Amino acid sequence: MPALSELKSYREIFQALFRNRMFLIGFGAFSAILVILFMMLLFPRGSVLAKLLLDWQADSSSMVFPYPFTIQNIMWILFGVALGDAYFRNVCAQKEAKSVTLGLLPESQSVVITRDNLPEIMEKAYLLKTSQNLFLARLIHSTAMSFQTHTSAQQAHEIMNSQVELELHQVDLKYTLIRYISWLLPTLGFIGTVVGIASALTAIDVSRAPRAAEIAHVAAAGEDDASAEKAADSSSSEEVTNKLGIAFNTTIVALIQSVLVVLLAQFLQKKEEEMVNVQSQYCLDNLVVRLYNPDV
Repeated sequence: MPALSELKSYREIFQALFRNRMFLIGFGAFSAILVILFMMLLFPRGSVLAKLLLDWQADSSSMVFPYPFTIQNIMWILFGVALGDAYFRNVCAQKEAKSVTLGLLPESQSVVITRDNLPEIMEKAYLLKTSQNLFLARLIHSTAMSFQTHTSAQQAHEIMNSQVELELHQVDLKYTLIRYISWLLPTLGFIGTVVGIASALTAIDVSRAPRAAEIAHVAAAGEDDASAEKAADSSSSEEVTNKLGIAFNTTIVALIQSVLVVLLAQFLQKKEEEMVNVQSQYCLDNLVVRLYNPDV
């Protein structure tokens, strides 16, 4: 039994951690680092996928940034942060979806709500409001409080509509970090493009200086001018190609990641906004339209 209770406490701690936003963001970044390490083991250094996904060049001289501090690796970490925050938003949406099944309001068609039975509903909503911060509990409590104070169903309806609009605005604000990362990812990709092209142009200029001396050295060894020029161009052309690859690879990876982040954010925000509408409709059907003041 002690072992079972200890296992249950560990499970509760684990579940609490995965309902914490900062933990999930940090876990997403850490998971991205693990993914980078896994890709380093999976793709050999200098391979096509290693260059595309990690900017892991075979020759260190061809790299613009020292590995592992490359733009692709930074983008993978930001992508992990966005996924962690998106997972937290999904957890919140699932928690809110369960609120309509908690029986906070009487659902029988024959029930009429007056000031006499309203305190019981308010107390139940207040407990969930303080313990779990559910939107439906907050909506029911504020609407019922308005009717309890002013005995006006119309004013209670107006209070409900105002809180629904406020909640929709708050839902939109909760996606600020994800939207910022979806903007930052292609920006980093374009920065990588500019840096890669600039490095390639620099490599071309630098390769011209020792070219004459290299050609003379090869020619002195007994080769003709054509083979000497070909030997001098081979090393510089490979370096320029690698740097141009960096320029385009960063943009490709950034655009794909940005599309996935935006798609996920739109899906989750739509899910949360639909849940707000379901909760407001539940409150309207089972509370507002049943409010009755016998004194009027």
